[in-house]
Amino acid sequence: MARSVAATSLFSMLAMATSEWDHPTGTASPQSWSSVNWWPNPPFVTESWAISPHYTTPPVTSSLSSIPSYTYTSTPSSGLPSFPYPNSTSSAPATMPTGNATLPACKKIQYNFPTGQGGNAERADAVKEAYLYAWNAYVKYAFGKDELQPLNASGVDNWFGWGVTIVDAIDTAIIMNLTDVVAQQLGFIQTIDFTTTTYGPVEIFDVSIRYLGGLVAAYDLLRSGQFYNNYPEVQIEALLSQAQSLADKIAYGFNSPTGLASSNVNFTSNEPVFGTYTIEATNVTYNATNTASTGTFILDWFRLSDLSGNQSYRQLSERAESYLVNPSPAPVYPGLIGTEFDIDTGKMLTFDGGWEAGVDSALEYLIKTYQYQQTPTTTQYKDFWLQAADSTIKYIALHPYGFPDLTFLSELDVNGSLAWTQDDFSCFAGGNFLLGGALLDMPELIDLGIAVTDGCHQEYNTTLTGLGPIEWQWYNASNLAYDPLRDNDAAARKWAAKYGYFIPDGDEGWSSRPEPTESLFYAHRITGDARWAEYGWQVFQAVNSTARNDIAFAAVNNVNMPFGGSMSNNLDSFFFAEVLKYLFLIFSDPSVIDLSQWVLNTEAHPLLVQCGMGRIDDHGNTGK
Repeated sequence: MARSVAATSLFSMLAMATSEWDHPTGTASPQSWSSVNWWPNPPFVTESWAISPHYTTPPVTSSLSSIPSYTYTSTPSSGLPSFPYPNSTSSAPATMPTGNATLPACKKIQYNFPTGQGGNAERADAVKEAYLYAWNAYVKYAFGKDELQPLNASGVDNWFGWGVTIVDAIDTAIIMNLTDVVAQQLGFIQTIDFTTTTYGPVEIFDVSIRYLGGLVAAYDLLRSGQFYNNYPEVQIEALLSQAQSLADKIAYGFNSPTGLASSNVNFTSNEPVFGTYTIEATNVTYNATNTASTGTFILDWFRLSDLSGNQSYRQLSERAESYLVNPSPAPVYPGLIGTEFDIDTGKMLTFDGGWEAGVDSALEYLIKTYQYQQTPTTTQYKDFWLQAADSTIKYIALHPYGFPDLTFLSELDVNGSLAWTQDDFSCFAGGNFLLGGALLDMPELIDLGIAVTDGCHQEYNTTLTGLGPIEWQWYNASNLAYDPLRDNDAAARKWAAKYGYFIPDGDEGWSSRPEPTESLFYAHRITGDARWAEYGWQVFQAVNSTARNDIAFAAVNNVNMPFGGSMSNNLDSFFFAEVLKYLFLIFSDPSVIDLSQWVLNTEAHPLLVQCGMGRIDDHGNTGK
């Protein structure tokens, strides 16, 4: 149930402690707000069958060796400190570290490239030209709007009217040394009012990873001493203060019975707006939150806490995360949590685990937050991530019929059964396994990451355009599809016999999705194998020849039609933040965003790892 905290400051809210919070009774349906006609419908999902977990599938391959045993801990629910937030707990120190003597040495992550090798300046410049081509179109036709519409040369406010393209794109411009562009972006950012919007309840997952992550990353980059930073001091400081202003509004989303984050927040009334999940067979509707949504705060918000000195951000995100790494009931395979959690009780509602959309970045952040800062809490995150990686090797890293050397990551359905389906979003996992393997000195994880990255590259390398679809399926070891209708699909059969997979109807589009290219970046930087950079160049050429039009770049509707068939009228902000950044970094000198010093959020925004790097990340102690 939504709780009114209107006219109450965030930190007054954080100080409240009531018996209602300490002992949630939470089964009431969400407060009705349909009478407010400018709000869209809240997110909801309906399942038409009962959900019953399948716990009996045997392993399909070997497992990791020497991983720590994992013990579930009880999620705090009472007897917790009333400040700074009801029902919250944290292992974090009360204040920032005051010197690099307290920080561990940086773990070497990247391949030891010989001096002058590992990059390609000509190709990096080509990617930079693509950025400027798209950016100049945005400035001409849509500056100040959220995104450019590249088919009719107009702008649209589809992310709450704060100029998401500017905020999402600034760190890429900093890295590319586009100083005039950065100056223009900084000038706009300091004028944004993140406390209000006329566009309805704010979807806090994307707002956090795009806006807040972009602001914090730009601040870290400009304060690091590694990039040009001769900009007005007030504008650089505005990056951090704007991130705090936005976080103080997003934080109302954690004002739930459990502390799990809501899907949306009403920025006018400062109330969480809960999504729902319905199981039609039982006619039970739950106040629910998506796993990726509530589990993708820890990294960015830990960093914001350390930069600002305000531990509330860390504690809010840590509290929500505690339910995900202590799931109840247990997932079908250890670590592979489902996509929906009951926001009133903290219980897991579905068993559709894997690395796909809906759970992807929640798993991604576990190992990345451990890399960012090693504490007892982040060590638990790392251990839970290892459980997920081990289950991946055992149960869902599969080979399609007739292709024993091709590896795909299967999604699970809501009951936890293999679906022999993979989406583009899960392709980040190759890079995530590579990062974890390098960080933890586990070569078997690096091998898994290479196999997954190769599997995702298959969908780019075998289509007519050289771009990948949003989803694909395959025939299992018994030569059967998850959907029996596909067993007699002649076209799917022929394509799968040739390439190992087929593309379901409606999933043929490419809309600036970055995840396969993300893993190419990690593979290149961690293994040093030049083939990954060559694959990256092939992707860039495909983007430039297929998605580029006479205005900017646009989404492609069918990767298996000449020139992608028709286009869609959108240029997502993450084209600047992720696609072009990953491609540029593949071809830049490997010292640019060295993975030993930087950890990238799920929107590719780099944050400084808390390790001994001189004093470049100790902003509070150096006087900036």
